[in-house]
Amino acid sequence: MFEKKVYEDHELISLLKSGEESAITLIYEKFWKRLFLSAYSILKEKDQAQDIVQEVLLQLWIRRDKVEIEKLGAYLQTATRYKVLTYIRSADSRKVFIDDQDLELLAGVEQLNDKLHVNDINILLEKEVLSLPERCRQVFILSRHEFLTNKEIAERLGITVKAVESQITIALRRIRGTLSDFFLLIIILSALLY
Repeated sequence: MFEKKVYEDHELISLLKSGEESAITLIYEKFWKRLFLSAYSILKEKDQAQDIVQEVLLQLWIRRDKVEIEKLGAYLQTATRYKVLTYIRSADSRKVFIDDQDLELLAGVEQLNDKLHVNDINILLEKEVLSLPERCRQVFILSRHEFLTNKEIAERLGITVKAVESQITIALRRIRGTLSDFFLLIIILSALLY
């Protein structure tokens, strides 16, 4: 049996930029599940989550000559989160997926750009992530920057899924507490740090 080649992100970006049609199929196969789970975890609507991921991938193909991508996974994750937020804000009926506090944060995302430059937010987030206890930091980075599932993190670190969930909760609570005014924007931008 032949083993399927696993392409690195830079190889996929190169194929994409060269207009190779197989690139979008390979990107789909590599990232579909994570992007879908990211969208679904917020929306709780399977069809809409699928539509959002399809739209992100379609736009990637259409704009392949224009976009500058360093880290493909981070780019796709950020694009998916942006589409989810756009979808949530596009109609009042969709606001049921998030609570009032998150709605206030969503409404303030554009204002946050005036308060802090993106690099300043990244510096604040990086500093807070570095201050986390070592295991907590490892789990957070694997979850939010490498986009591994809780099960994948547990296997990699040799801990239980419950321990992973606990560490993510601790990390998010600490980050939210320290950077509460900028928390939602930080989560959206966190994929760009690593």
